[in-house]
Amino acid sequence: MKSLLKNESFFLKKFIEILDQGMIPLEIIDTKGNKYSTAREDIQHKIHIKDRKFFKALIYPNAFSLGEAYIKGYFDISGSIKELYELVCTQLLNKDQRKNLIHYFSHFFSNPKIKEKENIEYHYNVPSEFYRLFLGETMGYTCGYYIDEKTHMNDAQIEKMDIICRKLRLKPDQDLLDIGCGWGNFAVYAAKKYGANVTGITLSSEQKNYADQWIAKEGLSGKIKIKIQNYRDLESDNFDKISCVGMSEHVGKKNMHAFFQTVYRTLRKGGLFMQHTITTNQEIKKGYENSFLNKYMFPGGELMFEHELVELASSSGFELLTAENFRPHYIKTLNDWIIRMEKHKDMLLKIISDEIYRIYHVFFIGSLVSFKEKEISLFQNLFYKTDDKPMSIDNFVSPYSKNETRIA
Repeated sequence: MKSLLKNESFFLKKFIEILDQGMIPLEIIDTKGNKYSTAREDIQHKIHIKDRKFFKALIYPNAFSLGEAYIKGYFDISGSIKELYELVCTQLLNKDQRKNLIHYFSHFFSNPKIKEKENIEYHYNVPSEFYRLFLGETMGYTCGYYIDEKTHMNDAQIEKMDIICRKLRLKPDQDLLDIGCGWGNFAVYAAKKYGANVTGITLSSEQKNYADQWIAKEGLSGKIKIKIQNYRDLESDNFDKISCVGMSEHVGKKNMHAFFQTVYRTLRKGGLFMQHTITTNQEIKKGYENSFLNKYMFPGGELMFEHELVELASSSGFELLTAENFRPHYIKTLNDWIIRMEKHKDMLLKIISDEIYRIYHVFFIGSLVSFKEKEISLFQNLFYKTDDKPMSIDNFVSPYSKNETRIA
């Protein structure tokens, strides 16, 4: 390996050959200052190699090897990282890597509830000030809803929350459970604007502390309670409405049927369940995984096909009322987060390390490209728990009806 890495020019020339097939104007500057280019002009992006460990990423260049090299600071980029990523992604960045043997046997030796808590705390127990700088005042860490191209990020998050409340037909003093409540933004909105009694559950102590302070500041302590609780421990028949906004991605395919069964059991008859979740549109080959996602961003996370979610919900007793794809809205959301991350980089680096900054930055960029390429989508699925009483048509009113004024 060491003898191979000595020949930097060999790896760079091979790398250039791959990029040149896509006619990507790019210049690479190695550790000795030598320059390698894919074009003679119109070069807007330059890769500056800072550490010779970068060349290990070029042995089998893909999303994981190059992403890892970037977050470890083995190279920097002049120009827009987002634009360069979009240029090279279809040419180079294969997303799936083969699972190692440890992955196959790890579930035999770990408690799923403990592991889930560790996974959530790994991502969300970063100081809340870090998230506040790029998420804005709503602290909405999932797809917003943009009425038009000029919609501000905060307004998009508020519109998203209002859509969910209206789809759930939320009424004053109804009991709402928010699974994976984040920093409490949706709980506060549902209680403040719709008068709901909200219980939010999370596995992150950082999120609970932030939410509790927010709730107290709003004077809503009598309407909202936030718990550190696993969804597996929910009790039966306790809530009129249930929301799960951006948490299902953490559940995992093998646990999803049990998840739906738990939600169904927890919901009162005639109740509604809103699942707001990212879905995949691509089959991952058996024995492969998205290694960057699993190692650096969302350990234990897994995306599913929309039809798989609907089938599992149906087999658990739910009836699907509506399904809406917000994919273009997530492109706008991620773009706003990236812009704010870059704008506030100096302030962010006072809170977290350069490595953590790079992890989030490149992950958001990669996600934005995946949404653009239609590799992933964002669905809002509204499910109904059938009542024994004579069926009311109230839950079945079309959002497109001229008489409908309550839902999106």
